[in-house]
Amino acid sequence: MSSTIEHFSHPEHELTLKENDVFEDTATCYVCNRTVIGSPTYTCTNRRADDDDNDIRCKKFYLHQTCAELPPHLFQHDMHNQHLLSLELRSHGYYCDRCELQVKFAYVCDPCNYGLCVACTFPCPPDDEQRELHHEGHQEHTLVLLQRQALFKCDACWVEAKDISYICKTCEFWIHKKCALSPSIIAEPANHHHPLHLIFSIPDEHRYFSRWCNICSDYVPVDSWMYYCHQCTYFVHMKCATAPALNETEAASSDNDPDLIEFPLHSEEALFDLITTQCSKFRVDFEGEDKDATMISTEPNDPHIIEQHWSHPYHPLQLKSIISENDNNNNNDDDDDDDARVLICDGCIQPITVTHPSYYACLQCGFFLHSVCATRLPKELPTGVSSFHPLHSLTLAKRPKFYEGVQCGFCGCDTNGFFYECEDCDIKIDLCCAFLPARIKYKSHKHHPLVLRPLSSYVCSVSRFVISMGMEYGCEICSNFRVGIFSVSFPSTMKHKYDDHPVTLRYPPFFYEGVFYCELCEEQVNNQGWLYHRGHSDHSFHSDCLLFWHRMKLGGTIRLDINDETHTLAYALKRNVRKNSPLYICGNCGDGYAYGLFFECDGCGFLICIECVRKMDGD
Repeated sequence: MSSTIEHFSHPEHELTLKENDVFEDTATCYVCNRTVIGSPTYTCTNRRADDDDNDIRCKKFYLHQTCAELPPHLFQHDMHNQHLLSLELRSHGYYCDRCELQVKFAYVCDPCNYGLCVACTFPCPPDDEQRELHHEGHQEHTLVLLQRQALFKCDACWVEAKDISYICKTCEFWIHKKCALSPSIIAEPANHHHPLHLIFSIPDEHRYFSRWCNICSDYVPVDSWMYYCHQCTYFVHMKCATAPALNETEAASSDNDPDLIEFPLHSEEALFDLITTQCSKFRVDFEGEDKDATMISTEPNDPHIIEQHWSHPYHPLQLKSIISENDNNNNNDDDDDDDARVLICDGCIQPITVTHPSYYACLQCGFFLHSVCATRLPKELPTGVSSFHPLHSLTLAKRPKFYEGVQCGFCGCDTNGFFYECEDCDIKIDLCCAFLPARIKYKSHKHHPLVLRPLSSYVCSVSRFVISMGMEYGCEICSNFRVGIFSVSFPSTMKHKYDDHPVTLRYPPFFYEGVFYCELCEEQVNNQGWLYHRGHSDHSFHSDCLLFWHRMKLGGTIRLDINDETHTLAYALKRNVRKNSPLYICGNCGDGYAYGLFFECDGCGFLICIECVRKMDGD
């Protein structure tokens, strides 16, 4: 039997009652937002294709028979008995005053600006008191409604709150009534582009990593109830799933300051561009240079030879250019120009490229410096200049031995390049960190600027790296969003040294059903943090597999006499890419390492750890 009606919720077309049709999994009632599966439901009679663009979206309009028969007015209600309540269609962004869920329809009292959604107005269906509840989240036993309010920690959402509850008398399972009656599907969530399904624990395939709410960034317990998008591996606390989206005023706030630098920077070379730009500003502000002057890699008065540079007093440094060397290589039959392409500056530990082609070189030692790093870096940053350490002046320094590194006090990275040092506080700042600004924009958080501040948490919101020391960039409006200083330096695009195709830094949520595996280490990649991805081949990479200890310049050599043999040893990073790989064994002390800095003999493969080299190597 079927019948046709007209209803104010869908005035454009008539509605037809269907008793037994199977609806799609995401089908929800337009009025109460609960699933229509298993219930007599009205659907739209109009089936023309041009209705796809209609705001009501006729092909997906569903209305429970019970909701169609709801009374238009209530003269008294337990929740609000002062005035008449009228069932009305509400504007986007309206929230029920009882359950705080976003709703389309509500029983509204205009004088009091008060409204109740249909579920709160009729917490039990009219034809069933629902004193007992059979819930998919607790299939073992029946849940019984406890009418009085009590303060307890809910076994569904794990939040302590005062509410009416459903309890299991057999196993003391106790949940908020609001959680028990939460919709199984949120068809149009405010903060996500796919429907969210209510699940009762994290699926087994996603338990390899700890999971965090994609809205508030707090931990999601494995056995709690949550909303989930399987297409994006998107997990959300129940309370966060119904949170309002960012309003338009807030969303535009970061665009009001166009001078802010946006991170991540577009390429590996852009970090050096940032250093040169900040040096230019320093020279204008503190050394009185022409404000219209621009910083370039080669200054007209750069000497062709530096007889004794403070960072390399052993041999003269000669001015060279990547461009002229590449031209010479192109004119020769030998196409092997790898040496020119992989030169690393011993100052900033960034590549020397055609973008900033001039550099100084000591070929005898394999020591290279960008022209800017050799001649234009300020020897001292006066008090107040550094965003990281404004209390004292900072002095430019470098360790005398190329393999001796220092740990940056703000990003936590080890570097054997240049750093700024405060001797009073025993603080060292990597050259790349020293010139980072106090305020930035960040691509995955465009709504507000981020400010440099002390640590507020130990997990970076975008990379999921642990922030163990120093400072962070944080949003002062969204208190749960922060980016570790270490994470800021990762570029948005880069190339792996064994592959010419670029990979792109991508942020969750990912429209991808399943799990990601790194092409280098073959371990699973946490898809709630960022990853590098190559689209055309669908390959993924851990960010730290591509840039591991990237502030250390490797490859320098020393000669050591070991066991009556003289070895020429190259500075190298060794790292197990797989968890079960054998350890790297130092040939001198016998200690084993999963990863670390070593010196390695190219001829026989002999390894010696950095600690042993420090003890053995003289001046």
